[in-house]
Amino acid sequence: MNNAMKDASRFGSRKRFVAVAAACLFLAQTVFAGAPLKGIDVKLGKNPGGGCAARTTDAGGKADFGVWPKGNYTLEFAPAATNGPAGQAKDRSLVMPALMKARVVISGATGGKIERDVEAGASNERAAPIQFSLDGTQRLVVLVTAAD
Repeated sequence: MNNAMKDASRFGSRKRFVAVAAACLFLAQTVFAGAPLKGIDVKLGKNPGGGCAARTTDAGGKADFGVWPKGNYTLEFAPAATNGPAGQAKDRSLVMPALMKARVVISGATGGKIERDVEAGASNERAAPIQFSLDGTQRLVVLVTAAD
């Protein structure tokens, strides 16, 4: 086999590999769509005033903040650290992978439920914050699931 034929064969193999990898990523997102995302850090901030509280989503994808005073707030999201104390791996059944979209449902906001899709740019980056208001009477509960 001459060099031109070997190069063409390698190029074809790379194209097939890329196509298979892309198909696997697409199928993985389709399979996990709607699944609760455990281990997502959710940070509550006050506008103005900075950070207030942080929670990590449970096995059902929920983070319960309880009742907060009336005012304007923000929420930020990021995958939780994957290592626990002394380098022990934490159990993360479904952590938000890089470039995966998540569906966020905020219950307890003034004016009713808020639903947004957020996307992590890389595994250690935070998604853009969501701004909303609270009336001081309802529990703030955040649900994070895999989006389509």
